[in-house]
Amino acid sequence: MERLIKPKPFEELKCSDNFMFAKVMEDENTCKSVLELLLDIKIDRLSYPEYEKTMLPGPDGKSIRLDVHTSDSQRDFDIEIQTTLYKELRERTRYYQSLMDVDSLKKGHSYEELKDNIIIFICLEDLFGLGLPVYTFENTCRENNSIKLEDRTLKVFYNCSGWQNVASKDKAEFLKFLLTDNAESSLCKKLKEREKQIKMTARAQKEYMDFCMLKQACIDYGKEEGRNEAKLEAARNMLLQGVDTDKIAQWLDLPLEKVCELAEELQAKA
Repeated sequence: MERLIKPKPFEELKCSDNFMFAKVMEDENTCKSVLELLLDIKIDRLSYPEYEKTMLPGPDGKSIRLDVHTSDSQRDFDIEIQTTLYKELRERTRYYQSLMDVDSLKKGHSYEELKDNIIIFICLEDLFGLGLPVYTFENTCRENNSIKLEDRTLKVFYNCSGWQNVASKDKAEFLKFLLTDNAESSLCKKLKEREKQIKMTARAQKEYMDFCMLKQACIDYGKEEGRNEAKLEAARNMLLQGVDTDKIAQWLDLPLEKVCELAEELQAKA
């Protein structure tokens, strides 16, 4: 029996929802402001933020989709918004960082050319249950905690429910906004305005419909298990629903030529 997902109506989406958060962060200046706020750094210029970026290590490897992926000249960033807590989030950061490195380091290049790798998980609740508003992890020596591995990787987990314990007013307001949808700071008002603009576009609504179809396809056909036939069946279903071939190829990690071939087969049967 199929399990049906009832997606949240497009007009009810908030910045704390994965799809809307990623769309809001598509704007380079907005994404830059959020990263500078969360990491207490200055960024000269970001590459174009990519939402729902797919990375695949190989034909038999588990693919990932990053909510928001971007970089500057020295650092590689991934920002994830997490409304539901899963224990596997810890392992997910490990896997995400490894694939981000594989994606960035070209054949024949040295390991020194790897960029700093920073993953941020913004969780509405406290993953670790210790009441901290933020948990930052880097590799240290067990025998002497003052010795850092200095592999230039960082994992940061924000706990929006702990916003009252954040010293920075702007950062506290940002976490509070994601938790309550109450925009008070200038940045949060800007995010809310971006959200309103996105909701006015038919293109974004169509993308959200495609996004929901993909989630349903993953459940119906077991895409998470990585079965090739399941992916092909999911692709057929999405083609029948009118999803673009290039999006299907990207989301299901299939060759575009194969997806186009399936589309031609379905058209011939119509």
